[in-house]
Amino acid sequence: MNDKQGLLEELFPASRQLPTLPMFYLEVSRMLDNPISSSREISLMLMKDQAMVARILKLSNSALYTKPQEITNLANAVTYLGTQTLRNIILQIAMVRMFPFDKKDIPQFSAVTFWEHSLGTAYFTNTLEKKLNLPVSEDYYIGGLLHDLGKLMIYQFYPGKFKEIIRRQVQENVACDAAEEEVLGVNHADIGEYLARQWQFKPTVVAGIRDHHKVLPASSASSGEQPVHAAVVRIANMFAKAAGLCFPWDKRVFDIVGDTSWEVLKTHAGGKVDVERLTFEIRDEAENIKASVKELLSNKKQRMEA
Repeated sequence: MNDKQGLLEELFPASRQLPTLPMFYLEVSRMLDNPISSSREISLMLMKDQAMVARILKLSNSALYTKPQEITNLANAVTYLGTQTLRNIILQIAMVRMFPFDKKDIPQFSAVTFWEHSLGTAYFTNTLEKKLNLPVSEDYYIGGLLHDLGKLMIYQFYPGKFKEIIRRQVQENVACDAAEEEVLGVNHADIGEYLARQWQFKPTVVAGIRDHHKVLPASSASSGEQPVHAAVVRIANMFAKAAGLCFPWDKRVFDIVGDTSWEVLKTHAGGKVDVERLTFEIRDEAENIKASVKELLSNKKQRMEA
């Protein structure tokens, strides 16, 4: 057992009743995995949760998706979105519900901004997946959505330490990971990996959470599936911050074009990649992503329900 693993088990022992994935998400996920499940059956399951239905319909009609006409029927939304996107939406809603932000003594920390960044990163992973013609996988989105999961764990279980971490970032300009390690001995990526393993997410999702701040060496380009997922989440995280979907102290200058993660992505993209041109194309889509994210999180009542 390494030092970090021991510290993680000390900080988050089983006796603390660590969060588990909601049963509703697991039940719907199993239904989506069943090839004989019809859109009507899936819709009937979802209709047990009207707040979730409202969010699904809202996202179906957002600027993120091109459609011939407005979608007003849940069954049509289920068919239009497809299994992968629908599962991602349900996970997104479940996560917001699992971690309510109700501590008023951390004025610099906003629940809206946190989820804007998490959702923005997830949506940028979808954009990268399509632009690079990567093999279709929902694991990019899940890794992007949950890449800051460890921050939620610190917030929920150690609010005093969380407040001190934020103070160091805001007042002393200490980088996020460094502030966390100074206060806790581990950072949010370590903690996120720890919980993601307990939730039995795929190794590709775990890698995206664990390595989203690591500079991936070009030599890792041909070493399997996990580096490409980590590279997608890392680059998507940068795009989300460059688009302003982040806290003020995270608005740093990123050399997105020069990041070595592109070497990993080029190997899996099935052809030559013009990184500079692709970066401009993705930035052109940033406004749609920002608009959709902000619309989804704009209503406080809906945000608390979902």
